[in-house]
Amino acid sequence: MSLLATLMRRSPDRADTLFLASVAALYFELLTIRYLCTEVRLFTNLKNLPLIACFFGIGVGMIFGKPKTRLLSAFPWAALVFFSVIRYAAWLHLPNNDISWTYDLSQAPVQQSAARVLYAVRFLGLVFGLCSLIVALFVVMGGFVGEPLKRMPALKGYGINLAGGLAGVVLFSALALFNFGPPVWLLVGFLLLVPFFPRVTPIVLFVLTILAVAVPQPNTLWSPYYRIDVVALPSPPGSNDIAGYSVVTNHVWYQFLADLSQEFLQKYPNAEPNRSLAPYYELPYRLVPHPRNVLILGAGTGNDVAAALRHSAQHIDAVELDPVILQLGRRFHPENPYQSSKVTTHVDDARAFLKTTRDRYDLVVFAFLDSTTLLSGFSSLRLDNYVYTVESFRNARDVLAPNGTLVLSFATGRNFATDRLYASMAKAFGVAPTAYFTRYWVNGVLLVEGQARTALIPELFNVSQELGSRDNVILATDHWPFLYLQNRSIPASILTVSALFLLIGWAILRRLDLLGGSTDLFYYHFFFLGAGFLLLATRAVTQMSLLFGSTWIVNAVVISAFLLMALTSNAVAACLNVPRTLSYGLLLLFLVADFWFPYSLVSGTSLGTRTVLGGGWIALPVFFSGLIFSGSLARVGHPAEVLGINLFGAMVGGILENAVMVGGTQILGALAISLYVMSAIPILLHREADFASTIGRVLLGTTANPK
Repeated sequence: MSLLATLMRRSPDRADTLFLASVAALYFELLTIRYLCTEVRLFTNLKNLPLIACFFGIGVGMIFGKPKTRLLSAFPWAALVFFSVIRYAAWLHLPNNDISWTYDLSQAPVQQSAARVLYAVRFLGLVFGLCSLIVALFVVMGGFVGEPLKRMPALKGYGINLAGGLAGVVLFSALALFNFGPPVWLLVGFLLLVPFFPRVTPIVLFVLTILAVAVPQPNTLWSPYYRIDVVALPSPPGSNDIAGYSVVTNHVWYQFLADLSQEFLQKYPNAEPNRSLAPYYELPYRLVPHPRNVLILGAGTGNDVAAALRHSAQHIDAVELDPVILQLGRRFHPENPYQSSKVTTHVDDARAFLKTTRDRYDLVVFAFLDSTTLLSGFSSLRLDNYVYTVESFRNARDVLAPNGTLVLSFATGRNFATDRLYASMAKAFGVAPTAYFTRYWVNGVLLVEGQARTALIPELFNVSQELGSRDNVILATDHWPFLYLQNRSIPASILTVSALFLLIGWAILRRLDLLGGSTDLFYYHFFFLGAGFLLLATRAVTQMSLLFGSTWIVNAVVISAFLLMALTSNAVAACLNVPRTLSYGLLLLFLVADFWFPYSLVSGTSLGTRTVLGGGWIALPVFFSGLIFSGSLARVGHPAEVLGINLFGAMVGGILENAVMVGGTQILGALAISLYVMSAIPILLHREADFASTIGRVLLGTTANPK
């Protein structure tokens, strides 16, 4: 490592320096978003804000180039403070709610006006305090990228930057695959940074940061989606028998892993939460007493699977998104449901499984699928958004046997989400479901479609007529899948934070005099290209989730594919002079045609067909966008400044992504088209200016030298 550091000090323009800096920047970007949004719950529904802060910091750093000595000295201390605050967020009593599950700050857990104002001030202070640390950290890492980038040919430097970013994504994804947690994330990340900090003091501070984060957290696991805490439930009085476990994901209670067998309940009739849980898991089998073939979506740690086995199911397909949660069920569930030969487990997205299975089921159970995290830092969608749409319920209808029944449970009680679930299911089946409110252990709702729709559960309150009388209920669809958003609007919390971030960012850029040189028309060209590219990435995440499922691997593949496609287009631009007019024409053609692309038909095909047709279609606009960017970069040069301006545009694109809450996913394509058209305007104006200049020189030359 010391040899590499020596080489880097002697040759700051080396390609390996740029590559390593690019790996570190994108690696820490993914690390920051994942860790912060897990531990500080205020960021759960503001997940793209840390992404925007990363873009802003890297952009500023790339334009500045080599970080100043003061910034370099402050970096290890800022990292120690930032990651320690994240690790000890609970000890510091930082707000641990996620702005309520409807995204809205107005739902904060305070009632009095003065208290709500104080809560809002504390909320904004925490958000911008942590974002300031993010910006400070990434200004330094952006400088590590920008300095060697300025010393290299534009396309070569950009290509190395893309290759390094791709390696950073692959590296962090590999750690997620093997379920490593924050101490390992930081160990790998700081090893990447050590060559840039050859002195002893920063390395000591890096070690202290790792040790601070690595303080043992008993019974804590990390999956590709969640931090998972498992706590054993108290044994029944006078017994050492295991009653079960409580599972918490991202600091939000997820489920009980409990023994609900008749033997246990007869032996310990007053054991809690077992006594209260048992009636809930029995509900589907009150309606369908002895199903032959059962599908459980959101099987979790196995309570639903155990219930199906208790009721003589012959075969059970158990679908669970998170492999670690599934493994917990295999290891700890007292009834050992996953050891049964009747059970087949599938680590998959529920919606993806519905679209690809060829089996038919007597009973389909939508277990509690509500996630506690968003799909991606690029998107406003939660992991479960596409499971509760009209189209998803149609997929579920299609896998029912002729006399099959669908049962859906959700802890929504009497609110708009229940109305939306009811109306969306009625739209999908063409007949309204039977609906009950449940109060066994949560204030929930039970919806029933299919053969058992007319069956009755006397002790439950039937609310079918009440829910059926609701007017103007907004349906959840694949184009607008926001189950948890009350109206087609951007919540005040997101609007406020986004507006303030833009205002503060603009003020910082003005103060640092980073906007002075950006009056050149081509800088606006790169700015709008960055904004458009970010929306292309968001659009790809949403479309790929429909094709392949809302899984972490899909998100990683999308980011990697984007970087790989940009790398390919950069190589093409280095070898061929592709006219920008052609690239723009094909880019806009594919973006417009995407409004009519039959994703619903492609999603039901084989994996190979989906990959070639769906994935290829989504990737083509990225390729032509990359050709435009690389072609313009070759003409303009100044790669560090250009990429910095491009990232500022991506920052604005990240904020514009929130418009999906109003216009649905299709608005992403419309916004991307608008931004790419705006990126072409500076080129047209530049050509007109060149043409006018040429005419002027001809005229002046004619006047000065008359024939």
